[in-house]
Amino acid sequence: MKDGLPNLMKDLRTLVQSHLPALSGRHRHAKRGFSILTVLLSLTLLASILVGFASVVQNRTSRVAREVQAAQGELSAEAGIALIVASLLDNAAHEESHRRPADGTPYACTLDNGTQLFMVAQDVAGRIDLNTASRDLLQALFDKQADPEKSAALISAIESRRRNDGFRMVQEFAQLPGVDRDLYAHIAPDLTVYSKRPSLDEASARQALRTRLARTGIAKDIAYASSADGLKFEIDVIARTAPGRGYRATAAVEIRPGHMPAYHILFWNGHPFRSESLPPPYDGWLAGAGERQVASCTSS
Repeated sequence: MKDGLPNLMKDLRTLVQSHLPALSGRHRHAKRGFSILTVLLSLTLLASILVGFASVVQNRTSRVAREVQAAQGELSAEAGIALIVASLLDNAAHEESHRRPADGTPYACTLDNGTQLFMVAQDVAGRIDLNTASRDLLQALFDKQADPEKSAALISAIESRRRNDGFRMVQEFAQLPGVDRDLYAHIAPDLTVYSKRPSLDEASARQALRTRLARTGIAKDIAYASSADGLKFEIDVIARTAPGRGYRATAAVEIRPGHMPAYHILFWNGHPFRSESLPPPYDGWLAGAGERQVASCTSS
């Protein structure tokens, strides 16, 4: 027994030693396989994080670019309104017989930053006042734009609104029953709430409106019995900052020659736009704008 135990221990030691290299190799191989799998998983996770980060950066960059473009458009539109006001003040300094009529004719120029401006100024007397226009003038306005029954309903709605609070903004016309998007788009450029007149000043009215009224047969002494205001104007500015997009500002201003400040804002509204969203006649201003050479706004 004494000799058998040492021999058994020796045999076990020999057996273990003979298998240790194999066991050690398998352990190293398993450890190496586990390490490669860990690296691959880590790289996959890192790649996912990088893709997500790149997407976030791209979206944020695009959003910042749009915000910068909108800010540039807004500032450019404000510059356009300032240019128009300066022109109106200069015009007011002339004798009445030498003043240029503000009849809604568009004017275009280019700012130093490359933004194209399309601007129009119109004496409020050249637009139909929702609060004071005569019934005959309203009927002529809606003629060919709506059938007789709808025209009568619209006029009744306007007169009802007058008996209450009246119209404070032209945009409130769109809230009347029966006024759809197309009707509003065609009529809004010829509406105002600032003239306080029952009729129009012919020299200040847009040519498109004068043509439309002439086709209705309304007597000229009914349609055009008012004179120019000379102090209050409706202004539209389109600032084209990129092909098919930009910023639009609309305002009503009262100029104050010899006073500080030289003008007073009666109404202001501005928003970014895409060309397909612009109603007539503003959509036509941008037609082919990219191919036209427009003079600098600062040139004499």
